[in-house]
This record gives sequence, C-alpha cells and structure tokens, in this order.
Amino acid sequence: MAKKSHVEKTVGPWANQKLDALESYLNSYMQVMKKQRFKLFYIDAFAGAGMVKVREGAGDSSTDDLDMFSSGQMTEDDQRQVEAYIKGSPLRALGLERRFDHYRFIDLDPKRVADLNKLAEPFADSEVKVIQDEANKVVQDIASKFVNPSWRGVAFLDPYGPHLHWQTLEALASTGKFDVILNFPLAMAINRQIKRDGANPEKWVSQLDLCFGGPSWRDAAYGEIEGLFGAEQFKHDDAAGRLLRLYVDNLRGIFSSVAAPSLVRNTKGTPLYYLIWASGNARGLPIAEHILKLGEKVSVPRKRKDR
Repeated sequence: MAKKSHVEKTVGPWANQKLDALESYLNSYMQVMKKQRFKLFYIDAFAGAGMVKVREGAGDSSTDDLDMFSSGQMTEDDQRQVEAYIKGSPLRALGLERRFDHYRFIDLDPKRVADLNKLAEPFADSEVKVIQDEANKVVQDIASKFVNPSWRGVAFLDPYGPHLHWQTLEALASTGKFDVILNFPLAMAINRQIKRDGANPEKWVSQLDLCFGGPSWRDAAYGEIEGLFGAEQFKHDDAAGRLLRLYVDNLRGIFSSVAAPSLVRNTKGTPLYYLIWASGNARGLPIAEHILKLGEKVSVPRKRKDR
C-alpha cells in the first residue's frame, strides 16, 4: 500500500478545538493591546500550511497519529478523501480584525514554506516573514534579539511530536514579553515513547531530554523495586500524570503565570495532547483560563515547597 509523508496538509478533526482556542485568544489579546503603543509580534513555530484538510476514518485514532509522528509516514487509508477544510494557525493569525505588526512563520518543509509565502502575499500591510529552518533554533534567535522595550508578542508552539525544546521556552520566558500557547503532546507522542521496560531507543531519550530540559522525565516516569537480582526498573501506571505535573511545575518555574492545561481528545475520546498558556505577565491569565476551560480543563496542583 502506498504511503504518504507526514508533511501532507492534513489534520485530525480535533484540531479545530486547538485552532479555535488560539484564534479566540489572539482576538482577545489584540483587544487588550489596541490602546497600547507596542509593536506586536506573532511567532508561529512548526507553522504548517495555511489551509489544512481534515482526516476522517482510520486517522481518528491516537495510535495512527503516533505511527505518523514516529515513522514520519501515514497509510493511504489515513488520507481518505474528505470535503472539510479548516484554516490553519497562520491564516487564523493573519485573518484577525486587527493584525499584528510583524509575523514570523517557521517550518522546515519546503512545500509548506512555499504555501506560506503564497498565503502571505495579500497581507502586505503587515511585515510577514516565512522562515525555512529548524523552529527551536529560529525562536531562540528571535528571543535573544527581543530587547526593545516597546515590543510584545505571542508565540504559538505547535510541534508535530516532542520536538519543542525546553531551551526554547526558557528563551521566550527570559524576554518577559511573550505570551506562549503551546501544544504538549503527552499522550500522542511523549508517553508512548517511554517504554515500560525502559529499553528506550537513544534517539527517543535524547529527544525527551531536550523536551524536558534534562533527564528529569525518567524519574517521573520510572520507579525501582527490589527484585531477586537487585533493583528493577518499572514504569509507573500513572506515568502520564506524573509527566504532566513535572512539565507544568517546570513551566511555573520560568513563567510567573501558567493557565491550567486543556486536554484535547480525538473523536474516540482518547487523550492526545494538552494546550497550555504561559506568560511572564498575569494580564492575559483570566482570558486564557476562560478560553481554555471551554475544552477539558485539567487541574495540576502546585508542587509543595519543603518547609
């Protein structure tokens, strides 16, 4: 059976929840900022295409999505012809009633970059740059130069798997000027890459170390029990919950305001990923909490401090 690359412009039907939340937040953000004199930037890392087709049928399962992200391929059955198209995140951002002053769309795939360049042509009244490069590197570079006191921005970080580096979040947080909306693909990719027997491919281990900013995910996911031949490692039954708490706790360590994560499920009710809002400014927190609670809000208690 023929196979198609993950760069095909298709998404699952649950993507609307994520994109609607993004658009709602951007509209609210621009309303708040309309009387301010800031120059406003929008960064869309892992931007994808401007218009995407919705998958149906076989592609509705989280296992199919894992296969797509892990192997980089999808079966032809996962690409069944449908008539539903939705606006991707770049077009949502460009279609705001009041637009940002500057846009940065980042994607590594040349076909997607070509689509994004065409999409940007009608929006000459805003500065739109499409960058073909590795997203983490580009965002970190932008953050390092984001020093003008009159600049503010929103960064949408929507990786295809566990490809968002913790160092990228640290770079954005260090500016004190970005609101961040990120996709944390816990069930779709991260937890599935952590094997029960601990025999994780080195490539996956390195990827997860970059995602969490170090090996702390291993202590969250695994425990040890004394066996006949010494200590034996086992994966916690609630590893997903432990990993979510770890990630949110770490976000709270670099951003002063973090909204409760919003869980996105596929059409079969299987958990896929979490939308999380974070910022160094509490101004947007009530807006983010309101928008994200329209999905399935998840409470993550703050980590207790040692007395």
